[in-house]
Amino acid sequence: MNDDNNILVDGFRRLIADTVTPARVREVEETLSPASLWEALHASGFLDMLVPEDAGGAGLMLPDIFPLLLVLGEYAVPVPFAETMVARGMLSARGVSAPEDALIVLAPASATLPFGKLVTHALVARDDGLHLVEAQGKGDDIFGAAGALGLTSGASVGRVPGSSDDLMIGAAAVASAQMAGAMSRMLEMTLRHAGERAQFGRPLGKFQAIQQQIAVLAEQVISCQVAARTAFSGTSFDPVRVAAAKCRAGEASNLVCGISHAVHGAIGATAEFDLQLYSRRLKQWQLAFGSQQYWATRLGMARAAPGNPNTADFLRRNLAWEIVS
Repeated sequence: MNDDNNILVDGFRRLIADTVTPARVREVEETLSPASLWEALHASGFLDMLVPEDAGGAGLMLPDIFPLLLVLGEYAVPVPFAETMVARGMLSARGVSAPEDALIVLAPASATLPFGKLVTHALVARDDGLHLVEAQGKGDDIFGAAGALGLTSGASVGRVPGSSDDLMIGAAAVASAQMAGAMSRMLEMTLRHAGERAQFGRPLGKFQAIQQQIAVLAEQVISCQVAARTAFSGTSFDPVRVAAAKCRAGEASNLVCGISHAVHGAIGATAEFDLQLYSRRLKQWQLAFGSQQYWATRLGMARAAPGNPNTADFLRRNLAWEIVS
């Protein structure tokens, strides 16, 4: 990452840290009224990071925005900021402008739709391409994080070429990046708790069994970040890279949530403690846009396709870091 990107990410992190407090996250979840938070975030201009420069945006590429999506996950941002950013980039690249105040989700077929109760618009797949439609969430998911089970679609306000699979791949990539960010914050919280909480006269972090579990937790977080970053390494989302990222994120979620809550004990699940803000969202993302089994199957089918003589060549061709000039 170059110095310009460091400045970009640092500025974005300061904005999110100042704007998205745990209290504000809870407020949006409880009231389903994101207007004031969205206004503050929208005014920052970061929603147009992927919009081409000639259309008034920053003209960044996928590797550039990946650190921003990590930050969104780290702070449990309770609105579809990442989804709207990516949707605006997809639309503007084809000459279609989204309404300025639109809260957009990428909405392929999914068991649950994160942020579905907050949206004004959705990018959906139809026979003739991807349509940006007016939308409203319907049905409540079980995670209490403003998700929906589906959408009521209204009028189309724009269309771009694309398929339902393109939409699924994009949605899974965005979810994987935010999952990696959320896991990073859970690791940080667990390390802090283990250092501060004492049992039998010693900090929890001094016990070998706890140290071993935290080491496993850290391993899972780093692995998930590497896989998610790889999904954002090209000029567009690659299905094999995204399959690996979403599969890895789904698998890691089970261990990360289990270890974090085990180290915290009962306090981690209480409404007053912030850990559950992240574990609920991780479980929601884990279910959304294809489970790890779905993506593992797709990854296996890609490996078994003709032209892949061995696994080493498959990994080198499909999952090695791609340098974008």
